[in-house]
Amino acid sequence: MSSYTLSDAKEVLKKYWGYESFRNGQEKAISSILKGRQTLVLFPTGGGKSLCYQVPAMLFDGITIVISPLVALMQDQVDQLQNIGIRATFINSTLPPHEVEQRLVNARNGMYRLVYIAPERLSTELWKADQDRMNISLIAVDEAHCISEWGHDFRPAYRKIRDELASLPDETRWIALTATATPEVKKDLLEVLQFKDPVIVMNGFRRENLHWWVTHTERKKQVLSNTVHKASKLGSGIVYSSTRKDCNNLAEYFSGKGISTKAYHAGLSPEQRKMVQKEWVTGKIPLVTATNAFGMGIDKSDCRYVVHHTMPFSLEAYYQEAGRAGRDGEISYPVLIFKGSDEAYLKSRILKNYPEYEVLIQVYDVLCDELGLAAGSQQEEPEPVNLDHLVKRSGLPMGKIQNAIHLLQRLDVIQTYELKESRVGIHFIVGQDYLMGFIDRADDAKSEFMDTLVRQFAPMSFRGMNYVNESVILEKLGVTANQLKKALRVLSENDQILRFVWQSSDMLIQVTDSRMKKLQINPTEAYSYRDILLKKLGYMVRYARTRVCREVFLRRYFGEDKCEPCGNCDNCTAKTADKNSISEKDIRLFKELLREKDKSAKDLIALSGWKKDKLKLIIHYLQRENIIQIIEGKETTYRLSMR
Repeated sequence: MSSYTLSDAKEVLKKYWGYESFRNGQEKAISSILKGRQTLVLFPTGGGKSLCYQVPAMLFDGITIVISPLVALMQDQVDQLQNIGIRATFINSTLPPHEVEQRLVNARNGMYRLVYIAPERLSTELWKADQDRMNISLIAVDEAHCISEWGHDFRPAYRKIRDELASLPDETRWIALTATATPEVKKDLLEVLQFKDPVIVMNGFRRENLHWWVTHTERKKQVLSNTVHKASKLGSGIVYSSTRKDCNNLAEYFSGKGISTKAYHAGLSPEQRKMVQKEWVTGKIPLVTATNAFGMGIDKSDCRYVVHHTMPFSLEAYYQEAGRAGRDGEISYPVLIFKGSDEAYLKSRILKNYPEYEVLIQVYDVLCDELGLAAGSQQEEPEPVNLDHLVKRSGLPMGKIQNAIHLLQRLDVIQTYELKESRVGIHFIVGQDYLMGFIDRADDAKSEFMDTLVRQFAPMSFRGMNYVNESVILEKLGVTANQLKKALRVLSENDQILRFVWQSSDMLIQVTDSRMKKLQINPTEAYSYRDILLKKLGYMVRYARTRVCREVFLRRYFGEDKCEPCGNCDNCTAKTADKNSISEKDIRLFKELLREKDKSAKDLIALSGWKKDKLKLIIHYLQRENIIQIIEGKETTYRLSMR
């Protein structure tokens, strides 16, 4: 194993990134990798995890393979590396097979220093064919919490990473990285990755510049509007909401209020999402209203506030998303707007995603019937499935069908693949010599057509069905979709030289094993992750309701102890204000004023003589202590919880 030093690493850091020194923890992590130690990096969002593998990648002779869960994250990272002169690429479902094949050939020939790849790709034939012919120096498992069912973003393919890469030499270095790992997640991922005597580099979860804040209200939109209006004076921000509709409506609302805002969600085209992201990062637009798809890998240090209009399902997700504020170390504000009914709403969404056991069996049977699978037979390759057909066969609503398919995939009973666009599959059923002779004998137009077709699909199409995106093949051939379909029918039915499949953008599904007469799965296993999600939601709600320091609550959740109150969150500042500004006499008077009936703020000011700011402090304290309730109506009034 070659010898590298931290001095070498610092030269790389200066040459490509322009930094003179590493951040806290990075030096220890890189030193561990250079020594060949298996390494786990636990840094908070914005802590500089990527450099822990990117810097060593520039020292090693071979390739660094980065296993990453999100297409957008891969694209962002690769763009950033290419912009500073580092050869990098990605391999994921957005690429046609011939492009994947070309990038793998390039990787085999040493053209890249880093290759980003989705975990599911490690099990494909294309990857397997080239894996052992690459000179792989380092495996970086990014977002490593996806390995664990206790992680907030569990992804089954992550648990197979070590097995899929089992043929790599023992000297191959390994690093796993995450921003959100509870003690259970840390233990699980170390076991699954088979890390023995690892170096664990943990920076802690304290973010001194973040002032964590939670507002309880039944009037979410009004509070959101007031919060953004105040925070927007500090700089740019993000508002997270759970639905596309909310994101669109809020973008329109804030733009109408004079804050230039755009929505970001999966309903936008990749080009639109990229443009919104670019405009926000460069400061052209100060605010984005987004689903949780926004933010992964985005390098913007001066985000001043992150507001959650919808509460996330877990503290891991919340910490990661809220932590996108203040990466530059300046004071910034993560704000959660919490409504009493949020818990019931999110709980119902979790339960909805886990249909009854009998529904799983029914969907499995109608799916196998739709695919034409008899009991004991096995599916050779993924095939398109029209979900409307499953609805008709089963009599079940579409939502239950989709949730059952999602759960069957999580249990590894099936694999699903989403097509971004229609694609054409071709399998040449004659030998290469015969096909070349056929092309030579054809007239000029047909010969040119066939020559282009073969170049797009060969050599994989001589071994089996190979697919190319419809738009790519139509552009290369210079024909319309109908013209291509007619030509392929002639070549298939008359000339009998190929088979073809035209796949629309339906879901592709493959049943993993031979069809069972009756689906056999363990009910406890099937619903264990649902129970984990419910437990995580419980912690999220406890955070929203807690009276202790918000930062202390978060740090303890992630396994830290000896945590001191931050002094800056809403609970800490309220306690300070209570201590300095509110007397027992004030509290007794407030209770007396509400003894007989509810009163508005205007009434309370008139009867008590308090100033508006002092009344706010008293109301905040009494609400936090559950002494009063806020009654929403034409006019907000206050009521004693117990009269």
